[in-house]
Amino acid sequence: MREYKLSSKSQIVVPASVRKDLGLEPGDRVRFEPHPEGYLLRKAQAATWVDRVAAVGGDELRGYAEQLLRERDEGRR
Repeated sequence: MREYKLSSKSQIVVPASVRKDLGLEPGDRVRFEPHPEGYLLRKAQAATWVDRVAAVGGDELRGYAEQLLRERDEGRR
């Protein structure tokens, strides 16, 4: 395991092998997720509008947004 140094702006370069393994391309977003041994670096998934609603209003609004999606899908059948 190699170590990397933070720049004066607290930045690091993600090694090419890691970018390839994660399928990262310029402009992609990443997440640092807490883990018992430190943090995990993961490629972030595109946020759905339900995720964005929940980020603002919490689980109650998430449930409402998911209900709207179900009702929409049922109406399409």
